[in-house]
Amino acid sequence: MAKITGPAFSLSASKSLKKLLTFQRRPSGHAVYRYKKPGDRHPFIPSASQNDQRLKIKQLVDQWQSLSAVEKAVWDIKAKEVGYIGSGYHYFIHKNGVFSNVYEWSDGRVSWSDPKVGWSGY
Repeated sequence: MAKITGPAFSLSASKSLKKLLTFQRRPSGHAVYRYKKPGDRHPFIPSASQNDQRLKIKQLVDQWQSLSAVEKAVWDIKAKEVGYIGSGYHYFIHKNGVFSNVYEWSDGRVSWSDPKVGWSGY
């Protein structure tokens, strides 16, 4: 009878061994290769749009941190009201820190929603 061996004498071996070898289980079978730290050969340089997105998220996080506990609780309630999966913080980031208000007139069949424009009464 033939002996069955895998990487490191185990069929379930995975992860790295002392940053020398990496064991992986793939659909085609087991694989062993030298450890490679991501970004070693070709350092990652973010594009301009990635830097813009990171700056936008950083500003939203700073804005969230400056909110009071009451304002944060309002965002939590709003997230639950709309059925958003996540906390008020995640909803805040998703909505770019702006509530989208729904205004209703006496006719219940008509509603209007615009986060950037308010109703002045004129």
